[in-house]
Amino acid sequence: MMQGIGRYEIQARIGEGATADVFRAYDPTLDRVLAIKVLKPEFSCNPEYATRFLREARAAGALAHPNIVTVFDVGQANDAPYIAMELLDGEPLDKAMARGRMPVADVVRLALQLAEALGYAHALGVVHRDIKPSNIHLSGDGRTLKILDFGIARLTDGDVGEELLRTQVGQLVGTPRYMSPEQALSRQIDGRSDLFSTGVVLYELLSGAKAFDGVTAVALALQITQVDPRPLRELSPDVPRGLQFIVHKLLAKRPERRFASGGQLAQALRREMQVLAAVQAEGGARRRGLPLPVRATLLMAALTGVALFASIGGMLHRQDAALLQMSATSGAAIANFVASNAALSAAENAALPPEERDWLPVQAFVKAASADPNIQEIVVVDAEGVVRAASRTGRVGSRYALAAHPRPALTSGAARNEAMQFVRPITYAGREFGKVDVQISQGARLAASAVSRTLLAALAAVVLGVVVAGSYLMARNLADPVRRLRRAIGDISDGDLDFRISHDRRDEFGELFNAFNRMCAIMQDRLEAAEMERRDRTPVAAGPPTLALAAEGDPDRTQIGAFDPEKTLMAARV
Repeated sequence: MMQGIGRYEIQARIGEGATADVFRAYDPTLDRVLAIKVLKPEFSCNPEYATRFLREARAAGALAHPNIVTVFDVGQANDAPYIAMELLDGEPLDKAMARGRMPVADVVRLALQLAEALGYAHALGVVHRDIKPSNIHLSGDGRTLKILDFGIARLTDGDVGEELLRTQVGQLVGTPRYMSPEQALSRQIDGRSDLFSTGVVLYELLSGAKAFDGVTAVALALQITQVDPRPLRELSPDVPRGLQFIVHKLLAKRPERRFASGGQLAQALRREMQVLAAVQAEGGARRRGLPLPVRATLLMAALTGVALFASIGGMLHRQDAALLQMSATSGAAIANFVASNAALSAAENAALPPEERDWLPVQAFVKAASADPNIQEIVVVDAEGVVRAASRTGRVGSRYALAAHPRPALTSGAARNEAMQFVRPITYAGREFGKVDVQISQGARLAASAVSRTLLAALAAVVLGVVVAGSYLMARNLADPVRRLRRAIGDISDGDLDFRISHDRRDEFGELFNAFNRMCAIMQDRLEAAEMERRDRTPVAAGPPTLALAAEGDPDRTQIGAFDPEKTLMAARV
């Protein structure tokens, strides 16, 4: 193994191609590890191979795309042309394919990167000519690819002679299994040849089988130019139909029937990615097999239920808070009122000896106030802590003991139907002569909340019922034209191009039906024109007049039989 080439220090051989070796090397000038591709000695002495190798360098060096390997330097040392390029981690695609099929979503993502890179290269006039799994390198995480080896790339414009831009007659350029038909036939090629090779790679990624499995170059060439691969739907039914169409379009024998460019292929793949995302999003409903009206009804019912639950729940919470605040305000007002009415009697009694004190007016007032059903208990206490008036007369004369932790006015306990407790001092002329303890029942507040909950629940049930019924009817009305269109498409698939959808709709479905009818008419006209053109091109053998009859079940095949005027005349008479 060589020790170095130019200024690069060779560290190890990391790959070998048909005409070149690839080494891991170190660039001391830039302190960078990279890959060096060196033309083998047996080819370096051949001017044609050396010219083609250097043309690769110019082609690849002009490309700057995240999915194409970057070329740093091109040169020649000791009569050996070389290319210095970035050193990649990961593995070639063919090694990843050896482990089995990739998920469809991963294939589409990689195919989009490949299409964008080829579209970029083709726009600059560079055709790769050898797209194959070993020339596609995957990153370490398997999510990004780079195209390698523009070793047989062709510049459509440049200073290279025309005789070097064309493949010599009979010389195959590219890997046989991934060649396009025009490569196999040694015809002029363009970027659509790379797209055919891309289709072969995608076919293998999606099916796990070879698109063309001939064991010799001749057998492969015959298959590539004359035989269509087995349909993907037979090998991998799980591959979406849109993706199947893309792959089989890429594998069309005639270049004009493929995508016109990598950009068009990228657009188709982006649409397919959107379709895959939509299919995954609705996968649950599809697996359940529920009809459209049921799915739409369940969805609308769920959305409406969530909206009603959130809005009604928030409304009831705010209502309970408002009612609780009203109860607190009312209870505080009652306690203050009782304290102010007892203030004068408490002040007078405090100035009298105990045997002369008169609490009857206060007791009468407390008894009258206790008649309010919302008041659970009232207690009036003098300055010495003795109960002098109470709604429960048995407490009069006893010592008053305030709870160590009295229930505040606004607590969760009050929400559980416990009374609100309000304790207010009895003051007169700035002095305190006792206190008032008032407890307000929460029964009325909770009853009002219960009535609101019942009414709102009934309203939610009515709204939900209307939404469910309306959604079902609307979805069923939408499902009917969808079924009509599906049946019409089925008729077209069966070959009945005479079918048209009769309707008098003026909505979007009417426009869709009109578009379908126009499509059928255009398809029928084109098929008839193609059939007439085919008949015009059918050669007529010399000798007796002949009649071309379409073979049963295959409009592209004909049976040629001798035309016998006498037999035809007899048949006409019968």
